[in-house]
Amino acid sequence: MADSFKIKTISPSHGPARPRLALRIGITGARSLDARRLDDLREKLREVLDQARRDLLSLSKEKAVAAFYASGDRNQPAPPLLSLLSPLARGADRLAAEAALDLGYALYVPMPFTQQDYEKDFKGTDESKEPYAPRLTTTEDLDQFRALLARAGDAWLSLDGTRREQNRAYESVGRFVVRHSDLLIAIWDGDREGGGLGGTAEIVAYAASAGVPVWWIHATEKCDPVWIDDIQDLRDPLPPTMPCNAALRSHLEKQIRLPAAAARHRHGVYGNLARLRQEKLVSPEAAYYTERPRPPRGIWTAYPIVMRWASGCNPPSIPPHRPDDAVAAYWFDFYTPADARAGDNAARYRSSYVWLFVLATAAVMFGALSGIFHGRDEVMVLAMSGLELLTLAAIVALIIFAMRRDWHERSIEYRLLAELCRKQQVLAPLGRTVSLGAVQHMGAPDRAAWVAWLFAAYRRAAPLPRGDMKTLLGMRRKHVLEALIDEQLKYHRDRGDMARNADKTFAGWGTGFFAAVWVCVLLELTATRLGWQPGWELFYGFLAIVLPAISAAVVGIRSYAELQLLAEQSHHMTDELKRAKARIKRLNLSRPMAAQDLGAETDAVATLMLQDLEGWARLFQVKPLETQ
Repeated sequence: MADSFKIKTISPSHGPARPRLALRIGITGARSLDARRLDDLREKLREVLDQARRDLLSLSKEKAVAAFYASGDRNQPAPPLLSLLSPLARGADRLAAEAALDLGYALYVPMPFTQQDYEKDFKGTDESKEPYAPRLTTTEDLDQFRALLARAGDAWLSLDGTRREQNRAYESVGRFVVRHSDLLIAIWDGDREGGGLGGTAEIVAYAASAGVPVWWIHATEKCDPVWIDDIQDLRDPLPPTMPCNAALRSHLEKQIRLPAAAARHRHGVYGNLARLRQEKLVSPEAAYYTERPRPPRGIWTAYPIVMRWASGCNPPSIPPHRPDDAVAAYWFDFYTPADARAGDNAARYRSSYVWLFVLATAAVMFGALSGIFHGRDEVMVLAMSGLELLTLAAIVALIIFAMRRDWHERSIEYRLLAELCRKQQVLAPLGRTVSLGAVQHMGAPDRAAWVAWLFAAYRRAAPLPRGDMKTLLGMRRKHVLEALIDEQLKYHRDRGDMARNADKTFAGWGTGFFAAVWVCVLLELTATRLGWQPGWELFYGFLAIVLPAISAAVVGIRSYAELQLLAEQSHHMTDELKRAKARIKRLNLSRPMAAQDLGAETDAVATLMLQDLEGWARLFQVKPLETQ
């Protein structure tokens, strides 16, 4: 998570890049197909792929969609990126690949083993017992696979599966397809018990559980396709409420069109005043792209300055290094502007409440001085009362100004987006992805939905890892350790030290000022009792009024910053990250399917960080600026 105390120095000179309009479709299905059904299956595959293509093109022409997504040459909307993920096993995988290529889709080929091992699947005879299964000779089968793979170019990835764990390797590649697809096409006979680990039934169930819709084409019966949107559609299917083509269109509209505008938050009288002459609804994703970088200066640096002073810590802010890996670099380029904007807005929001406490203390001081001069110097009474009114007006103006700029909401939402991209920067090269289910409910439900939507748009157009995963594992592990765990360990150590030290300082000052109040009250009583000069009585009375206000301000800043909780969270995260680091370093990368183990461990670390992030977001979203 981003540093809570320092101003980020990252300030891109250009705005964040817009996502490219894209759609990825995956295929799973039977290897042995009835030869008499091939023409019908080809036609049904072509229908769904063509409809998805036409629907996406239609959506791309809508004004709002065309304006939001990345442009091509001469500021014209860039053509949508359409791709099919197919492992190119015989049967369903190849039928879909051929149909997709004919329709202009790009082909991406994930393989369960190295190409050399995978080709062994196509060098034997087809042992299917289906009486009408198509028969291919060894040469035909292998030539067909190689021809389709060649059409994919370098868009392929071989996972590190082995023949000894063949079913697990097939499961791995099937799940890879699901994780990176916006729609899964399944050519399946509906047998939920058949196929075993990595079979079509298991992959369909995995997709339904993961929230990836499935377009089911029956492998053996001539019937209409079925839309599977949820795991319950497999367990307890209900009569369809709409045809498959309508369900697909609806799904694409939700994915592609911008989310509905959200209501602006209002907090009592000041919230209503802040929203005067503002639109009641806001589109945060549009604001994110139109907002220009504004590194905080002057009074908006109050919070980090106070925290550095209170903690005595000022660790250097080192800009992150852009990765050399193309997949990681894609996500890094989306992370940096979101991170910079989150830091800018957070510094302004936090500095605002520091100034609120300062101004509130000043108002009490001016009020006390007005009381002291009452009956003695009417000019000073008027001056102090006027300054008190101006200070109170400044408090109201500051609250309204900050609310109108949405610094509080934007700091949280941009931080969520930045951290999602940073987690994906490490997960994506491993063929993993942040689950959108873990994102949907972060932050304010009516505002943060755009974060999950935009992250999904980034993900649809993201490059997928290429090459031989087994040969890349060492580099991938190093990237996980350095770019994710070590960086987070340093962050939590720094944050924990700063939070603990600042908490002790504020607690000490708060206690000290409160104790001073006792002393001042006793001295005031003594001055009155012993008949000291009137000036001393007034002086101690003034301090007895002002010092509690200063003590309350110190306690208030400490409470708003939640320093104790942040220190505890960082301590917990440091322990968990150390354990995760030890597990990842201990992994034997030469062991079969080690990539799956590394991916699972990285998934666990990312989930842990997202849970920490969610707790942070829920904590601070209930801390708007207010005068109470």
